[in-house]
Amino acid sequence: MNQTEQLLKVGRAYIDALNKLDRNQPEKVAHILDILDCVHPEPGCHLGIYIEKPSPNEAPSHMCDQAWFICCRDKHSPIKRIPYRRKNGGVYNYGDMCYLRFTFDFFNHLSIEPTAMGAWQAYLLSIAKTLLPFSGGLYYTKRELIFSHEQLKDISLLFHWERIPELVNLKADVSPSIQIRDKQAIVSCCHWNDWGGLIRESAKITFFNGKVYFLEDFTEQVLFKYDCGIRF
Repeated sequence: MNQTEQLLKVGRAYIDALNKLDRNQPEKVAHILDILDCVHPEPGCHLGIYIEKPSPNEAPSHMCDQAWFICCRDKHSPIKRIPYRRKNGGVYNYGDMCYLRFTFDFFNHLSIEPTAMGAWQAYLLSIAKTLLPFSGGLYYTKRELIFSHEQLKDISLLFHWERIPELVNLKADVSPSIQIRDKQAIVSCCHWNDWGGLIRESAKITFFNGKVYFLEDFTEQVLFKYDCGIRF
């Protein structure tokens, strides 16, 4: 099995496991680490899911839950730290997923093997907020990971009843890839989003002392532009 096949196997198993998570038992996520076998919580910690309820003062179009993975020291207490900045009166920014990266000490409590597969699994954890079924579908970050051209045939385009030939016949490679040198990796993966189309995202991951020290530089390449036209 070559590297691409290994990435696809783990990626598909991860997505399948996310879709089977039980909203009423969000603490039961230990099996996720059976799939992400390069990820190891530090002693006394375990993986969990945080589901945030929307404020009653939010606009009706924004009344959606948000969810992401966290590390816990016991059943109900996520490990937190004070956010390093605020923006527009809050600590969450859709562009860089501040809740995941700055409110919760997520990667500080996980040991991750500094390998290509470890980088892939760290990336999958880092984008969980955009994939978890508990996250509201109205948010602009909601996405579907694309691993093959076969998936492009099944994409449901809002306001389009037929397939778009330019998308179905796309020639670009849509499989994930990893480039790794020393303690730094570049993870590249495609996803579909109704407010952007088909995007290839690349993320830089730096390892240090068995942990993800830095996850940055999320860059995007638009392979097929699409905008459903909805505005909130």
